[in-house]
Amino acid sequence: MIKGTMSTTLHGLSSPAPRWRLSLPHLTNRPINVGIGALVGVANIALNIGTVGIHGPLHNIDIAFMVAALVILILLPLRPIWGISAYLICWFFLLALPDTYATDMVLTHLAFFFFAGRFLPMGYAGAVFFTAIVANFLSLQRNATDAMTLDDYAGLVFYATMGLLFVPMGAIVRAGEQSRLAEARRAEERLEELRLEISREMHDLIAYSMSQTALRAQRAAADASYPEAARQEFAALETTAADALHELRLLLRTLRRAAPELALDVTHATGLGHVVTDLGAAVRAVSDDIAAAGFDVTYQCRGTASPTRSQASTLSRVAREMGANVVRHAEPSAPVTLTLRLGPDAIRLVSTNRIRTTPGDLPHSGSGVLGMRERLTAIGGELTTLADDGAWIVTATVPVASTRTPLPGNKS
Repeated sequence: MIKGTMSTTLHGLSSPAPRWRLSLPHLTNRPINVGIGALVGVANIALNIGTVGIHGPLHNIDIAFMVAALVILILLPLRPIWGISAYLICWFFLLALPDTYATDMVLTHLAFFFFAGRFLPMGYAGAVFFTAIVANFLSLQRNATDAMTLDDYAGLVFYATMGLLFVPMGAIVRAGEQSRLAEARRAEERLEELRLEISREMHDLIAYSMSQTALRAQRAAADASYPEAARQEFAALETTAADALHELRLLLRTLRRAAPELALDVTHATGLGHVVTDLGAAVRAVSDDIAAAGFDVTYQCRGTASPTRSQASTLSRVAREMGANVVRHAEPSAPVTLTLRLGPDAIRLVSTNRIRTTPGDLPHSGSGVLGMRERLTAIGGELTTLADDGAWIVTATVPVASTRTPLPGNKS
């Protein structure tokens, strides 16, 4: 049997450099690697038990080393640096103690060398292999009473061959996985570039054309030379174009978000298809639109209650009408507040602004408040308006549903 020692002093393994942390691919295929460690560890125990007649009876210390190797191999894929260090320490004690055999961990070396190549950069994996072989050779030299026997050389060649086979095998797996990860990152970068390009094109072409349509409809609605019926149609066209422009801006904002935030479905915030589920984001977008028009806006969202889909969609449209009225009628130099209160008993959307003292340049259809009230009444809500000392306060209220499916994005 092969007897000897193996050095566990691997300078640098105890203090891994940032390069190691970045390059360790242990977050992928983790269950597979744990399974490999468990399978090889169990096979090692079975092999030693099955060959008791060859090397003599197993002692408790032998069983302890086999079980320790099994546990270390299972945990090694989860913490590669610590696992490799622990395995080397275990191997060192196995070879250093009397009346123990290197074969107690003979099969586990297969997985150990594979994991070294799999989880460490090739240079460090090679250093682990080289240190193990040299330390084992020096140990055999120390323990030999005369000269190393043929069995000693055979054992040394056996472990060296395992290392030469399984360290590169692990390195090949590592390189392939890193290549796939790099390709995935490049694909994500290309997707992000495409997303930004689409958002720029939509902003430069569609948003501009839509804003021009809304502006021309506004001017036509204010032109007294047109019949009243035509002016009402122009006003309705202006409202529709403004709604579509608002939803487009929400979509562009979502497209420009960072990748982790894109997990939120676009329809949650935009309401494309007439479904809005992220009411907070929709109202915040209205606040941004008001600010873009030159107003000093303060937006607040409080509470944790979740509106139903119909409530969120309706309140989003009400918020848009509130924003349009602010732009049309509010005093530009005065502050504007937009507050969304989610619960506990009701969901309230409150808009406050100072009334413009001079006639505004932007026309309106006169049916905005009526339209908001009708939408809210249809879902059991109400709309109240109050003019107080030059201030205009609009409050939209809907009751919190007793049973509902929580919607994403509504946080305090």
